[in-house]
Amino acid sequence: MQAFDSTRHWLYDWGGANVDLFLAIHRTLPDGWLWLPEFLSAVGSYWGAPAMVVLLLVWRRLQGRQAAPPLSVSLLSFVLGLPLAIAAAAIAKIVFALPRPFVLLGDSVYRAAFAPDSQYTMPSGHAMYMGVVVATLWPVLGQAGRTGVLLFAVAVGWSRIVLGAHYPADVITGFALGWACVALVAPLAHRVARGQPVAGAAR
Repeated sequence: MQAFDSTRHWLYDWGGANVDLFLAIHRTLPDGWLWLPEFLSAVGSYWGAPAMVVLLLVWRRLQGRQAAPPLSVSLLSFVLGLPLAIAAAAIAKIVFALPRPFVLLGDSVYRAAFAPDSQYTMPSGHAMYMGVVVATLWPVLGQAGRTGVLLFAVAVGWSRIVLGAHYPADVITGFALGWACVALVAPLAHRVARGQPVAGAAR
């Protein structure tokens, strides 16, 4: 148990820097501007997944058949990667069972108008979703588009810290988890999108 606490102290608590950074970011915005992080959290939630699917479907249709395959891969990567990421995040929350910031630091650090969907904090579900979105769109966007979607993902992560819902470590872990899940399903998405046989399917 002592070894676990020591590992957590350096890998999650960062020797106390995780909390210090949380408090520094949390205090960057006055209460009168809380509508901004609340808006970012609302549009950066995985409840927006259906809109993302519609966007990719419309985009693929507008591009025509010649340009459709990359968008088909992105669509399948999103459809396959998001459920995997949600399941992985749910398991991680239960396994690590790390409390929300306001549990350890007091209710004064919680500024959101809505209750969190889980009592545990790591990883951030919003950051996980943005990791899936960024990884899905990355191959089909140009440099400007990549910069824009990455900045949006950072803004959503920032909003979760400002609202007191997550520590920086939760946001970083969530983003990495979402990206990793898309990368994991990408080979399968490529095969299905191009009509290639899936390993074991021909048996």
